[in-house]
Amino acid sequence: MRGSAIRWFLFVLLLVIGLGFALPAHAQGTITTGSNTFENHFPQNLLFKLQAQSSTRITQVALSVQIEGASSISRYNADFTPDTKVQAIYTWKIQEGNYLPPGVYGQYWWDIQDSAGNQIQTPKQAFRVDDPTQKWNKLSNDQLALYWYAGGQSFGQALFDRGVQAIKFLQQDTGVTVDHLIQVFIYGDRNDFFNALEPGATEWTGGRAFPEYSIVLINVEPSNLEWGLGATTHELTHQVIHQKVKGPLGDLSMPHWMDEGLAVYYENPGRVDSQFSVPLGRAIQADTLLPVRTLSGTFPADPSAANLAYGESWSVVDFIIRHYGRDKLAQLLQDFKTGGYYDDVFQKVLGVDTDGLENEWRKDIGANPRVVATRSNAAPTPFPTFGLSTEFTPVSPVTAPATASSVATAASPTPSYMKATATPQEVAVNSTPVHPSSSGNNTNAPSPLGNLCGGVFGLVALGILGAAVRQRRS
Repeated sequence: MRGSAIRWFLFVLLLVIGLGFALPAHAQGTITTGSNTFENHFPQNLLFKLQAQSSTRITQVALSVQIEGASSISRYNADFTPDTKVQAIYTWKIQEGNYLPPGVYGQYWWDIQDSAGNQIQTPKQAFRVDDPTQKWNKLSNDQLALYWYAGGQSFGQALFDRGVQAIKFLQQDTGVTVDHLIQVFIYGDRNDFFNALEPGATEWTGGRAFPEYSIVLINVEPSNLEWGLGATTHELTHQVIHQKVKGPLGDLSMPHWMDEGLAVYYENPGRVDSQFSVPLGRAIQADTLLPVRTLSGTFPADPSAANLAYGESWSVVDFIIRHYGRDKLAQLLQDFKTGGYYDDVFQKVLGVDTDGLENEWRKDIGANPRVVATRSNAAPTPFPTFGLSTEFTPVSPVTAPATASSVATAASPTPSYMKATATPQEVAVNSTPVHPSSSGNNTNAPSPLGNLCGGVFGLVALGILGAAVRQRRS
C-alpha cells in the first residue's frame, strides 16, 4: 500500500502542477487581430480599419492617433458591432471640425478589450496625409520640400530656389536654425487651393501656414510667379520664426501683428508692396490708423482693413529694427518664447509697453499721436496664443497716390536671396518621404483565474500531502 500511495500522490501532484500552469495560459488574452489598414481620402476623410477576434465578445475598440508636431495624443472610439469577430472603423472627417492639411504624418494604434477582461494594444503604425487629387512634383533638401503640379519644372525650381535662399537668409539674420523639415504645397488653381483648406477659410486668403506641423499651402498660379516668390518667403518666415519662438507645447506666444509684420518685412527687407503701403499712407494722412493693441489677435476679415493691418504690422516691425536694432528684435523673440504678458516683454526689452511703442512709431512715420485711455488697474489677462493658420492676400499691386506723409522704409539693402539662383536639383515626381513606425508592445490584462491559480494550487497540494501522510500512518 505504501508504494501505491506514493505513486498515487505523485500522479495527482503532477496533474495539479499541470493545471496550475495551464489555467493562466488559457485565461490570458485570446484576442487576435487581422487586417489593419489606413486609407487616405483627402480632403474628405481618413479611414482607419481593423479586424479582430476573440474567444469571447469584443466589447471595446479604441483608436489612438499621435500626429508629428502635435502636443497630445487623440483617442477615439471606433464604430463596430460587439461580437467574437469584429471589423472596427474610425472615420476621421477632415472637413467637419477635425481638419488636417496635406503633408501631416504620424502613427496610430488600437486598444481592444473583450467581455472576459482580456485586452491588447496593437503595434504602432505610420501614416501620412497627402492630397491625391493632384499629380505632384517635388524638390527637396534637408530643410525644405516643395510640391507643385502646375507650371512645369522651371516654375517649381524658381519657387524652390527662392525658398532655399530665404531660409538661409532668415537663419543668418535671426540666428534661427531650421531643424525640422518644412513642407510647401503650391496649388496652381484657386479652386484646388480652397478645396484643400478647411471650411470657412477667408475668401481672400492666398497662403495658409500650419506652424505646428511645419506645413504651408500657397495658391500660386503659373502666370503669377513674381507674387508667388514673395508669398513663399512670407510663409517660410512664419515657419522659421515659429521654430524659434514656439513654446514646449507648440503654442506661439507673441502678438499677431508682430508675427505677420516679420513675415511681410522679410518678403522684401527695406520695402513693402504697394497693396500694404497705399492703405497705410492713406490711414496716416486721414488719421485712421488701427490701434496696435487691436492687432494682437485675429486680423479683420474685410480685405481693405486686412491690408491696412498688414501694412501697419510691417511698419511697426520695421520701426523696431531701425530704432532699436536687430539684437533687441532677437531678444524680443527669445523672451516671447519664454512667455509673459505682451506689455511686460516690451517693457523689459524696449523700455515701453505696447501703447508707448505705438506712439514712438507714430511719431517716426509722421502720424498724429493716439490718445490712450487710462489703463485699468485690474489684473491683466494672459495673452492669447497664436492660431495654427496665417493668411496672405494675393492682390495685384496698385500705384500709390501721392501723399503728404511718406511711409518710412528701412535702409537695409535687398538681400542676396532676392536675386540668387540656387543649383538646380533633380525633380522627384510623386515622391513622399517614408517615416518608419515605432513598434509597440502587446499587453494583456491579468486574468481573474490567473490571480486565483496560486491559491487553489496551494490548497490542493496541502490536501494531497495531508492525505498521503494519513495513508502512510495507516
